[in-house]
Amino acid sequence: MEDARMYALRQDPPQEFAARLKERLLREDEALPARREWPLMKMAASIVAVAAISALLTVPAVRASAVAFLALFRIVNFVALEVDPGRFKALGSEEFSLKQLIGQHVQEIQDPGPATAVLSVAQAGSLAGMDVREPAWLPDGSRIIEMSVTREGLARVTADTTRLNQVMDALGITDLRAPDRLDGQVMTVRVPPVVMVRYQHGGEGARTTRLFQARSPEVTMPTGVDIAALGEIGLRIAGLPRAEARQFARVIDWNSTMILPLPPNSTSFKQVNIAGNPGIAVQYEDSSDTTMILWSSGGRVFGLVSIQEMEQALAMANSVR
Repeated sequence: MEDARMYALRQDPPQEFAARLKERLLREDEALPARREWPLMKMAASIVAVAAISALLTVPAVRASAVAFLALFRIVNFVALEVDPGRFKALGSEEFSLKQLIGQHVQEIQDPGPATAVLSVAQAGSLAGMDVREPAWLPDGSRIIEMSVTREGLARVTADTTRLNQVMDALGITDLRAPDRLDGQVMTVRVPPVVMVRYQHGGEGARTTRLFQARSPEVTMPTGVDIAALGEIGLRIAGLPRAEARQFARVIDWNSTMILPLPPNSTSFKQVNIAGNPGIAVQYEDSSDTTMILWSSGGRVFGLVSIQEMEQALAMANSVR
């Protein structure tokens, strides 16, 4: 009975949208280039933004002003997710932008704008409103060559379940529907300031490391919404098979876990322990072999991106105080 009611509410996606999507997905069979550029700077320079967007893709969530009984999302754990390369490409398109996935009604209340260059760690901390933590250990000859702060961002989103269902239909996901009660929910996502410190290890042209840090994003949702069901939708959109997505969605703690879609050019990943905190380390091919380590500690999210060897990158991350 419930299934019949849900399917009765289905609407076919607009023909133009479906045609564009079909054409895009058909191109998946084309040979992929040897190196696929991962938008690292977009992700790393906005670690908190990535967390917020990932949460919205998998758990469309809210922090609605003046609404009580909200469940707060705080990043504690990171889980890597291998995404189908073709789906990864499609999800990076305009058709699958955040606005397209959960509705056109996105109001940017506060635009963080471009990163602001600063001259000292103290200035960065003052601008970001927090003490900036640094590695206690760095390779010999290391020095700071760049520092910047990305200001706080705030956006309000009104969920559109019809649009989300159309996206799933276009992707061939017909056994899941967005929860009816999500439609029209007003959501807000607060992205705290992000500090970036870039180190050079040696002389001109030497290897570099970027350390990003920010307070955890504030992403919340009204009580009563089935987080696991929304998580399952996000996993299916990312390309996971039906059974695997359902099992994964039911065991993960969506209130404290950020899903990290692995890029097509990733070569390895593993769970790591950073100073007693769970994290994840991903290696991928960019202009050179690169390591990215993500972890959370004391309500703060950290990301270290380095072209040093994995062991040295882990040593730097473990020494952040």
